Amino acid sequence: MAEIKVEAKRGGLGWLWAIIILAVIVAGVWYFMYGPRSVPATAAPADSVRTSLLVPATRMAEGPTNG
Repeated sequence: MAEIKVEAKRGGLGWLWAIIILAVIVAGVWYFMYGPRSVPATAAPADSVRTSLLVPATRMAEGPTNG
C-alpha cells in the first residue's frame, strides 16, 4: 500500500484579514462620528425672518414685564 503523509495544517493569513477589516470598520465609525465637523456650519443672520418668528410679536411690542 501507498504511504500517505499527514502534516499539521499551518495557520494562514486569516488573522491579518480580520485585523484589516476591523481597522476599516473602526476608521469608518470614527469618520462618521468626528470627521464631518471640519466643515463649518452656516449660521443664519441675526435679523432673519426665522428669529423674528421665534418670539411672538405681542411680547416684543410690550417690552419686559416686572411681575
